[in-house]
Amino acid sequence: EMQQLLLSDWEQTILKVAHQEMYHLANVCNLLSAIGCAPQFSRPNFPQSLKKYYPFDFELERFGDNALYRFIVFELPEGEPPPEPPIQETGGFKLMSMNFAGAPDPIIYNHIGELYRQIAEGFKTIDEQELFIGPKLNQDTEDWSLRLKLFLVKDRETALAAIDEIVVEGEGSPGNRIDSHYDKFLQLRQSYKNELLKDPLFDPSRPVVPNPQTRIHRGTIGETNVVTNAVSLKVAELFNSVYSTMLMMMTQYYSYSGEPLPVREMLRDSSRRMMSAIVRPLAEMLTEMPFSDDPARGNAGPGFEIYGPLNLASTFENKCKILFERIAQHINDSEDIIKHEDQYLVLNRMARIKESLEGTYLNLQTQLTTI
Repeated sequence: EMQQLLLSDWEQTILKVAHQEMYHLANVCNLLSAIGCAPQFSRPNFPQSLKKYYPFDFELERFGDNALYRFIVFELPEGEPPPEPPIQETGGFKLMSMNFAGAPDPIIYNHIGELYRQIAEGFKTIDEQELFIGPKLNQDTEDWSLRLKLFLVKDRETALAAIDEIVVEGEGSPGNRIDSHYDKFLQLRQSYKNELLKDPLFDPSRPVVPNPQTRIHRGTIGETNVVTNAVSLKVAELFNSVYSTMLMMMTQYYSYSGEPLPVREMLRDSSRRMMSAIVRPLAEMLTEMPFSDDPARGNAGPGFEIYGPLNLASTFENKCKILFERIAQHINDSEDIIKHEDQYLVLNRMARIKESLEGTYLNLQTQLTTI
């Protein structure tokens, strides 16, 4: 019972960080919109080794010392020494300067806060009249019902405030790291180690295989585990497709092209609803389903795969048509998965997920027919 309480506390800590990262993303999108740019949610699929995109190996793995160490390194304040690495280190935790060739000036950094400080220098250097050319309608200022702070970026002062908020919440401020993401993960890792000392058999996570994928992707670097159980594969593919649709909704929301306000609000609210009512439960289901037909080999998990470019159509009507088609396909795929409920009890949640998809489809249809 005590371990269950401990796990609940850890879950709440990580969930709070995730919520804060969501509004960090929203603030970054506001920064981009303020200077006339559209957000880009495309990225390489996992795993990625210490080479090009990150200052350390980036893999999908279950909760444990390796994952916690990576979280700490990701939020490591400049000047702070890295923590002691995991005993069974899998490699890839060595920090490395990132040098993006082809940019006007190479972007070199070892710490996320260092990267944001370089971005802040750009906002300090470029003339405000030349820099802040984006319409304010592109930006998100609603609090997501989570009492999170979003910045309407309209000038240098508000841009720097938004950047400072992201940095301080992630790594803390010099001399005061309390309640930062860095501090939270340090405390969580220590708590995890303490529990292992008391109970060496303690295992707080499901036996999810590292880097679960539905297929091999060009550009991934490292070991992947392709899901071979037929039903788990269907759920994993639905997860990835819904995840991409959510990203497309967010891109359309932040890339203003004349959508009426009710449609923009619908895109914003629907993308958030998909996060909590569809993406999250699908991910949880996958962690309880077999990776292959041999349950002893471990469980599946969400791969966050992006199957292709997340490009938007050039017209508002076509953007909406594509969303209609994608969500309709998600509903059909959900119905197909529900047929296997008798095989996997965990699938009894699919009916709720299908209802959420149908509600999203209806909301989109209602808004568009009232224009």
